[in-house]
Order: sequence, then C-alpha cells, then structure tokens
Amino acid sequence: MTTQPKSRTGKARAAARFEEIAEAAIACFTEAGYRRTQVADIARQMGVSAGTLYLYAASKEALLHLAVMRACGLPLENLPAPLPDPGIGETAALLRAAIGAYARWPLLGDALRRAGPADAPVLEAIGGALYDVLAEQRRIVWLLDSCAFDIAELNEIHRQQVRGAYVDDLVALIVRGAGPDWTETKLRTAARCAVEIVAWAAMHRRRERPLASEASGPDEAEARDVASRLFAAALMAVSN
Repeated sequence: MTTQPKSRTGKARAAARFEEIAEAAIACFTEAGYRRTQVADIARQMGVSAGTLYLYAASKEALLHLAVMRACGLPLENLPAPLPDPGIGETAALLRAAIGAYARWPLLGDALRRAGPADAPVLEAIGGALYDVLAEQRRIVWLLDSCAFDIAELNEIHRQQVRGAYVDDLVALIVRGAGPDWTETKLRTAARCAVEIVAWAAMHRRRERPLASEASGPDEAEARDVASRLFAAALMAVSN
C-alpha cells in the first residue's frame, strides 16, 4: 500500500515535489541519457539525498516515467508515493500519444498529394511548420533523443514517428525534382541536413552558451525565418 509523503501542505505540496523531481529527472536524462543517469544524479540535481527521492519514486524507471509525464504536460497531482515502475511499455505509450498529437505535418502531406516538385515558398512553409513543432515540443524531443540510444522501445518511436518518418516523406517530395546524379542516399542526406538546420534553430541553440562575440541571439521570428529559408534552400539544391 502506498501513501502520500508527509508534508505541510498535503496534496499541493506533494504535487509540487513531484514537479521538482520531474524537472531534475528531465535535466539529467536529457544531459546523460538513460543508462548513464543514476538516481543519485537526480537527487544531486535537486540537492536532496537519494533516500528522499525514493519516497517519491520507487526506481530509476519510475523517475523516467515521471519525466515523460512532465515533458508531455500531464498533471502530476494525486500520484501515489512512491510512484511505482509502470514498465517501459506504458512510458513509451505516453510518448507515442504525445508525439502523435503534434507530429502531424499537414503542409508536407498536402505537398506530397500534389503532382510535381514543391517550389521554394512551399518548402519554406514546410520548414516553418517543422520549426513550430520542434520549438514547442523541444523537451519531449530532447528527452527522446537522449534516451532512445539506451531503450529499444524509445528508439522505435524515434524511427517510426519522429526523424525517420519525416525524412522519408521529405525524400519522397524532393525526388520529384532531383537531378540525375542525386541518388537516394544523397537525397536522404540532403533531407537530414535540412531537418538539422531547423532543429538547431528551433531547439538546440537554446541549450548552447552564447559566444562572447555575440551580443544577443536571434529573436524567435528571426530564427524561424532564417531556418525556414535555409531549409528550403537545402532541399532546392537537389534540383540544381
């Protein structure tokens, strides 16, 4: 039988504690991946003992589930303490549902349904839509990127629903206007490079320390505009 941990503010305090733990778990799993992260690392991130952490989560597996819940925006109220390990299948199901809700590419789908190659304005719009999703859901993507190397079920999500499926669709689009020397391998490389341009601008730049020579980074509109233009240029290059 599980009980709520003792606290001065009851359920509200317990929910706040779960949020603190989830944030620390997200930071650690995103930085080091699943295998290299230990419960002690998450406790250290919070400034508490591992014993305190075990009052709220029964295992590292439970901490990953809590991190995924938080990254997906799910409520943490009324969770049992300690939170049991639900199994990687349930954790993967949360990620599949969250990614399935956001990783829909209507502009790319529309372009694929039309005959002929896509022009630069269409590709810019597709790049902008990708930017919007990655910027909004960057914590889910960071967590999945880091842990997919260690957990087969998460790697499958990455392959089926995230990068792999998107690159497949881009290749199917740009092959229509590709020059004769553009093999499938080269087309996939071009598509992956285009995606990484947008991924850096939408997500990864936010985790980098600015260079001393940079007075300030781009604002959101500037970053989106530059990324979507370069995305289109990278894909249009296959027709030259």
